[in-house]
Amino acid sequence: MQFRTATLTLAVSLAGACGAAEFRADANLVLINATVLDRHDRPVRGLTRDRFRLYEDKAEQNIAYFSEEDVPLSLAVIFDVSGSMDGKMPGMRAALNAVLDAANTQDEFSLVTFADQPMIAAGWNPNPDEIQNHLLLHSAHGQTSLLDALETGLASMKTARNPRKAMLIFSDGGDNHSRASERHLLRSLEESGVQIYAVDTADPLLSRPLSPEEAAGPDLLDRICDRAGGRYFHVDGKRELASAAQQIARELHSQYLIGYVPASRAPASRTRDGRFHHVRVQVTHPEGTPQVSVFWRRGYRAPGD
Repeated sequence: MQFRTATLTLAVSLAGACGAAEFRADANLVLINATVLDRHDRPVRGLTRDRFRLYEDKAEQNIAYFSEEDVPLSLAVIFDVSGSMDGKMPGMRAALNAVLDAANTQDEFSLVTFADQPMIAAGWNPNPDEIQNHLLLHSAHGQTSLLDALETGLASMKTARNPRKAMLIFSDGGDNHSRASERHLLRSLEESGVQIYAVDTADPLLSRPLSPEEAAGPDLLDRICDRAGGRYFHVDGKRELASAAQQIARELHSQYLIGYVPASRAPASRTRDGRFHHVRVQVTHPEGTPQVSVFWRRGYRAPGD
């Protein structure tokens, strides 16, 4: 698993793009965001470059760029206002507020709400209060177009200004009204390099029978987050919901950025072959120290000629 992968053709300083020490490259540089957690789900900070090993399509790669800095984030909030969210929205808004309260001053935010269809309720804005204010105008109604909303969020990322990009979903995942397919969405994610987190809480109406789409919702959200290098949190009650929000806020701002130029095992054109390339990140730790968990994107789709 992983956070973010982006394929860039660079002839500029990463100091301007990533807020880190200068690094120049005239090549196809793959950027990987990785999160390292201890056994208590706390971010592990202070690791050095030599603790990481990185593989593409099973071949180890040389790490050309490494940084631990908390660079500015563009975060698109994807908020479900469909009828299945009735009773959940107040708790979800409170959880979102906890994430937004932990934002940095250079972060920016947008809001996509969805029921029968998605709508960009708030464009990119550095003021997190704008997101909460727009949500106060919504009540639960209609059907669920989750996949369409994620496609809308990905499209909006084209105008985001920060180098790191993520989406945060508040939904039960019970999609029953999208025109987009899961397969098409996952293909879009492979090309976007956008990290995705999702959070849902137990249905307050425990006696209400779930539709097949609602029953399948958690697995759908988990698959999407896993593919995009984030995590899905299904929680029970306000305390767990608040804890999940705090965890997401910590992880969004506790990442390692690793860059490499794919090793030439084939003609140089392979970097624009349009194929999906599998990526794996390992963290070595001294013998006798606790194991850690690493989250990273499963791979990326190279651009085609």
